[in-house]
Amino acid sequence: MPGAMLYVHNHTDRPISGYAVNEAWGGNAFAYGGGKVTCCSRIEGDVLTVEWIKGRTGEQVRQGVQKETVTLEVPNPPRTRQDKYLHVHFFPGDQVRLFWSPNMDSRYENLKETPDGKEQTP
Repeated sequence: MPGAMLYVHNHTDRPISGYAVNEAWGGNAFAYGGGKVTCCSRIEGDVLTVEWIKGRTGEQVRQGVQKETVTLEVPNPPRTRQDKYLHVHFFPGDQVRLFWSPNMDSRYENLKETPDGKEQTP
């Protein structure tokens, strides 16, 4: 398969200071932000390792919230040859969902919580 572009979507109240999928750096995202794309990485395997640093807003710093690093093993969704973008969605409760797409559209784009309600464990 060709190289992948990582597209971040953050559905949480904490910024993401940085994240990686199988050690391929994907950038960062504001709280409730996203839309950043990094190119191009070889993303392969039935299960992908997603690691991210939960940052802090100014208010969270004042409240004493600490940065945290989280690592999850996440199933790699099916991919077609046309799929160039791996959409990486961060949801509350340290949940991650992945979605391959040939373009910048993702079916999880406007969700506020995990789509299937299933929890993944770190």
